[in-house]
Amino acid sequence: MGIQRSEQLEDKKLLTKLKEGDELAFVRIYNQYRNKVYNYAYQLSKSADTAEEIVQEVFIRIWQKRAQINTDFSFQGYIKKITLNHVLNHLKKIAREKALQEEVFLHITGNTSRAEDKLLEKELRKVYEEAIAQLPVQKKLIYQMVRTEELSHEEIAIKLSISKNTVKNHMVEASKFVRDYVRKNGGIICFILASSNYFHSN
Repeated sequence: MGIQRSEQLEDKKLLTKLKEGDELAFVRIYNQYRNKVYNYAYQLSKSADTAEEIVQEVFIRIWQKRAQINTDFSFQGYIKKITLNHVLNHLKKIAREKALQEEVFLHITGNTSRAEDKLLEKELRKVYEEAIAQLPVQKKLIYQMVRTEELSHEEIAIKLSISKNTVKNHMVEASKFVRDYVRKNGGIICFILASSNYFHSN
């Protein structure tokens, strides 16, 4: 019996136990496939932080959907497909968040010469700065280090002597607060600016 065939049979036994809710089988599968999932996620995303996050998401998904696993098919192919889907979803989420962030800066960084647009841009920037000013001290510092100084989570973690995960959590919460604040208090300004530019370009 070949090594590959033997491994497939061993996987099938573990997966059968996993489907029955055997936590030890899950741990063994995690230990066996964790590095493969990480390496594949890193290869796709080019981000160590993202790859670590994907590993957690993939194995949470496997545990939650364990009853649906088909032990007759290659588990390696199955887990690779799940990893790919999670990476794509993660990248789409980042793209959406970036688009929302760019919505805030859309007219702040515009080069329009119209006086009324300049005034509206100033008001929008004011709303954005108000949002940042209302952040707790550490969240504000981390947010500005990312947005203004363009530092990575790892660089910030070293500078502030905190974990990368703490930096990430602060950044996620700060970004959501700023985004929601600007949308609530400056949304009408964005609309007026967009409408103004539309009508003046037609």
